[in-house]
Amino acid sequence: MNDSIKRIIESIVPFLVIGVAVSLLIGLFIMFSYVLVWGLFIGGLLWVATLIKNALFPAPKVKQDTPQGRIIEHKDQD
Repeated sequence: MNDSIKRIIESIVPFLVIGVAVSLLIGLFIMFSYVLVWGLFIGGLLWVATLIKNALFPAPKVKQDTPQGRIIEHKDQD
């Protein structure tokens, strides 16, 4: 190969690597944004559904009884 062609190839390789890295980062950012938007959308729908369910069907207010009974203390033998 000619020296000029060799120098051109050697000088273009770093730019190709940088171009691939930048396009990979942009693609990953787009995919992450897509997943983030769908996650926010689905989470918002679930939140609204829970609000509506709690408004229409409130949880019964059950009074918890305090436990009655005896406490038997003993010494553990190691």
